[in-house]
Amino acid sequence: MEDLIKLLVKPLVTDARTIKVTSEKNQDQIKFTLWVPQTDIAKVIGRGGKMITAIKNLLKIRAIKENVFVELEVKEA
Repeated sequence: MEDLIKLLVKPLVTDARTIKVTSEKNQDQIKFTLWVPQTDIAKVIGRGGKMITAIKNLLKIRAIKENVFVELEVKEA
């Protein structure tokens, strides 16, 4: 799923190499942390949080197919 997160976020940031995704796995739950530079964090979140909500919804769809619970947190790198 990390590849899906990177695929969705790459077009939103100025330098794709600055994206970092970490994950913590507990039984059937995965918590992803997306590290984005301060200059690009507004683009990733979007106006009113619409962009990050869309990204989370796509992750949920993939998580349902894999029978896991997914959480995504965005942090400033």
